[in-house]
Amino acid sequence: MKAARGQVVAEAALLEALAARRAAGARVVFTNGGFDLLHVGHVRMLTEAATLGDVLVVGVNDDASVRASKGPGRPLVPAAERAELIAAVAGVDYVVVFADRTVDRLLRAVRPDVHAKGRDYADATLPEAATNRALGIATAYVGDAKGHATSDLVARLGAPVVALDRVESVAIGGAAGLALRGKARFLAAHGLGDLPSLLAGTQGTVVLRHATRTVRRIEVSGEVVYAKVEPEARRGPGALDEFRHHLALRAAGLRAPEPWLALEGKGPDGRKARALVTKEARGTPLDAFLRARMPAAGARDRAAWARGLGVAVRALHTARFLHPDLLAHHLVVDGSPAGGPAALTFLDLARLDRARVRVTPKDAAPGLAALALSLRPFTTARFRLAVLRAYLGGSLSESRAWRDAIGKRIEKVKDRGTFRALAAEGGAP
Repeated sequence: MKAARGQVVAEAALLEALAARRAAGARVVFTNGGFDLLHVGHVRMLTEAATLGDVLVVGVNDDASVRASKGPGRPLVPAAERAELIAAVAGVDYVVVFADRTVDRLLRAVRPDVHAKGRDYADATLPEAATNRALGIATAYVGDAKGHATSDLVARLGAPVVALDRVESVAIGGAAGLALRGKARFLAAHGLGDLPSLLAGTQGTVVLRHATRTVRRIEVSGEVVYAKVEPEARRGPGALDEFRHHLALRAAGLRAPEPWLALEGKGPDGRKARALVTKEARGTPLDAFLRARMPAAGARDRAAWARGLGVAVRALHTARFLHPDLLAHHLVVDGSPAGGPAALTFLDLARLDRARVRVTPKDAAPGLAALALSLRPFTTARFRLAVLRAYLGGSLSESRAWRDAIGKRIEKVKDRGTFRALAAEGGAP
């Protein structure tokens, strides 16, 4: 009969206890994870794992190995406390904290009958698959379909939300708009508070020049902002729409730059014009991060980055936001992509849209295709497939509709100017 509460033990004590239990004919099940912020997905996995044998042993990653996998700021809960929480879950017998990046060594020491893992893994992606085969350990995938993640909880808890009562309507020099309280006055004090000044573009450095718009990076009194101006505004979403999109993402627990000012009116030539000013997002553009880090990265880091990226885009779509221009340089990494929604900021939100009920493959295809095409120059097909696997909850078993929709979209847009320029860089297959 299982004890009401498990025990947190050192590895030597664990092996001694298991020897006695095996002598009595017990079947040993082993599972492992970081378990940072225990949630219902963890409990369901542990509960099902416990049904596979008589003794359930849980390996908990120490703080250093969680940090290496998830990025700066993790874990949120120290290893000793995470282990104590796991020991309190019904069905868990022993908990051991380990420092290795994988549990290959611990599997060789424990020699369980079954190695249980969550359903976000499969035989092709389980790091210890070869060890399990060599030792004759059965592998089982348990729990729910990865509908829960600590990264999602972190995004909700630590989201940089803008309170709506801080947003005010403004009318400046014939232009109307929205501003974050106090920011219009701050920008005005530095010659950036009205539409003519923003359209003049005399401050800062141009970081993007498009046929219809220009984006400048401007340092003002210790702050860094980006001013996106359209001197001849065309039909479609405008600065006010984009300002609201920033607010909506942040209110949903996702990362988007803080919007400071949006103005729409007439320019000096009498044509409709608009401008948006946002605070700089902290971090490095995803394309620059991967170009610099991918060549020297190990398989485990690459897998963690792909998983974090897939989870972040899934979080966007779970909130029913559709970002058709989801290029790699429209994501900013704060720390490591492994942090998922808590580490990735979404940019260029002018064309952000909402799905009516839930995001279908057809809905998601434009954004996912744009991301895949923009990742090609510096990632492998395997990495991009890992992103999709993470996006789908850890499995590709039901991915055909998604891959077909993405493939059709890629064929449709791959020869457009943006993607043609990316392809010219010489991408990985």
